[in-house]
Amino acid sequence: MQTRTHYQVIIAGAGPAGLLLAKKLCEQGVSVAVYEPKREEALGHDWSDAVEKSALASAGFEIPEVVERRYVGKWVKTDENDPNNLFEPHCINPLEIRSPDLSCTVSGGVAFRYITTDRKVLSRVLAEQATAAGAHVFYRHRVDELLGDTAGPLENIQVTGAQITNLEKERTFEMHADVTVDATGLGATLRVRLSGAPEINRKFRGSELAYACRTVRRLDPEKTGNDDLIDHYRYGAHKGYFWTHRHHEDSLDIGGGVSEMPGRIDPMTVITEMINARPSVTGEEIRGGGGAVLVGKSPFSLVASGFLCVGDAAGQVIPTTGCGTGSAMTSALLSAGVIGAALKKGDCSIKALWPCNYVWFSGRGSHFAALSAIKDVLQELSHEQVTFLMEKGIMNSKMLTTAINGLFIAPGGRDMVLSVRNGFSKPRLLLKLNRANTIGKKIFRHYRNYPAQWDPAAFSGWTKKARDLFEKL
Repeated sequence: MQTRTHYQVIIAGAGPAGLLLAKKLCEQGVSVAVYEPKREEALGHDWSDAVEKSALASAGFEIPEVVERRYVGKWVKTDENDPNNLFEPHCINPLEIRSPDLSCTVSGGVAFRYITTDRKVLSRVLAEQATAAGAHVFYRHRVDELLGDTAGPLENIQVTGAQITNLEKERTFEMHADVTVDATGLGATLRVRLSGAPEINRKFRGSELAYACRTVRRLDPEKTGNDDLIDHYRYGAHKGYFWTHRHHEDSLDIGGGVSEMPGRIDPMTVITEMINARPSVTGEEIRGGGGAVLVGKSPFSLVASGFLCVGDAAGQVIPTTGCGTGSAMTSALLSAGVIGAALKKGDCSIKALWPCNYVWFSGRGSHFAALSAIKDVLQELSHEQVTFLMEKGIMNSKMLTTAINGLFIAPGGRDMVLSVRNGFSKPRLLLKLNRANTIGKKIFRHYRNYPAQWDPAAFSGWTKKARDLFEKL
């Protein structure tokens, strides 16, 4: 039974961001409570996701060695049902990129900076680490509302804790905190309740969401010899992408995601076609699932006095792929340092928490914001147009490597000349792509100049210009 009424930090959500943040804060001697509506055994998706190796390493996980194009050693799963290890053994480098109509493959592929990571094992390990560090993790507890002044403009917000419901006992109580963190995922259930602050309370909707699903199937080893089981992305297909990842000799992950818009195709329709084209894929499903995926951009502020958001709740995902676990963990590490410093000074105002905004938006967030502009344009293109760009080398290995790995690199002079020379037969398509790159560059530069300190007037001016840039898309 919970008897205390105050923690220095309370975190809503026991995903990768919330648990890693809790662990890192506790290591600094901060009192932390994590509230999660699910049961402990329900944490994590029942599949393996691509997660940036650099983020995992920064969080303290040892990345295994590569031997003959396979990962070996500590943390490597022995089979699909291995409950104790994190990483699938298949090493994707380079990643093969195929056109939407499967008529061509991008020369050179993509340098893939991810490792396929079991999300259920990752959640369990992070929960164990957070608890060992001293965090109090309360399962079957839902954070319902924020306490404090939450209805005014950003500069007047002062969050002092949260209202929480114990779902097992159907009892609601209040918990006060110096800092309250929204780590609830793409619904951002706390952030969107800051009703008077449009800079922070924007909901994700429309083209900012995608629908993805996957199935991990057992393979028939007697039929794999003639099957197409190569790790690849079919990029741009149906306004999204589809893939196969061969985790083990006897298992294949087949999946895809498409933009969540009226009239979209059901990804399982395409996945079923992919299965039917591969006789070695059996009807035995080992794992799988699906749902909404965030591919949108962050609100313009992630903090207010006594409040911040991290991970999907903060829009910290790669817009061109929907990968967000690595970004969530990176954000948690950043936020832990800022919150710890603020608590030591006894000041958890928006000014003290502002470095979370500045470091994120002037750094990785600037890449994501620019890529969101590119993504919006690419989603308008047909199969034929994307295939044309790949065939002509305009959408090439260099461009896709940066986009898939969450980096915005504007095309240089030589790239522009190549595009004009190879794509002269479709001038309108080139103009559309050039316009997206031009606006992307402007957005990137603007985010690089994010206000370094909290100044209401300066932030208001920056926000107005940012809105104007996105409205030009």
